[in-house]
Amino acid sequence: MKLKDPIAEEDFESWERYKNTEHRWVFNKLEVALRQGLDSGPAATAPYNSGLYIFRPTYNIYGMGIGAQPFWYSKDDYNSFINHSVVPPGYFWSKWLSGDHLSIDYNQDVDGFWHTRSVWQGRHDSHQNLTRFSSWTRLENGLAPEWDRLPIDATFLYDRDVPVFNIEMIGENIIEIHLRLGNDPFDEYPIGTEILPVWNNEEAPEGEWKGNLHQDMEMYSASGYLSDTRRGYIVRKP
Repeated sequence: MKLKDPIAEEDFESWERYKNTEHRWVFNKLEVALRQGLDSGPAATAPYNSGLYIFRPTYNIYGMGIGAQPFWYSKDDYNSFINHSVVPPGYFWSKWLSGDHLSIDYNQDVDGFWHTRSVWQGRHDSHQNLTRFSSWTRLENGLAPEWDRLPIDATFLYDRDVPVFNIEMIGENIIEIHLRLGNDPFDEYPIGTEILPVWNNEEAPEGEWKGNLHQDMEMYSASGYLSDTRRGYIVRKP
């Protein structure tokens, strides 16, 4: 595969670039959770305590929140739980996190220092549908943690072959790490801009229309694994 240089646009391109490096672990969502000390485990294991959790694919190169679902676990359900009654094979479970959902881009300058490039806060229509966001709002860069204060020991921060990265956080914890940018289609917009995804079952509200990165709508349905297909965005500047 011929990769776009110097920065990958998609996770499958990042995978090709970094799959044979020490940074491969960032693609493993369970590993990201465990390195932060979160109560997490693979399918066929169970939490120690009853409570609210989420299950997700351990690897999800496609993105878009495919397969992510919250659930309530009771220790009384232990026997059925370790036999895949809730978490499918190939998935993992983790503690449900509370707080703001942020998508943060960082870029490395010519001297090897990292800088916050952009911060966006996402909101869901419902926690029962984690693939569907109702809005994204651009925040001040100062609201992001400094690169050297992230809640994880990230070796890629010291590799000049990784020029950018994106993280998604809920509250104080990281849920996703991408060795690419995540917010760059909207970097032209000022602080306070609101981006409203427009889904396949709704009319677009008033505002500036911005189409998807790809014209092929199949790129946003995952061949049927996503019931909600994004048609584009409405941009509302402050």
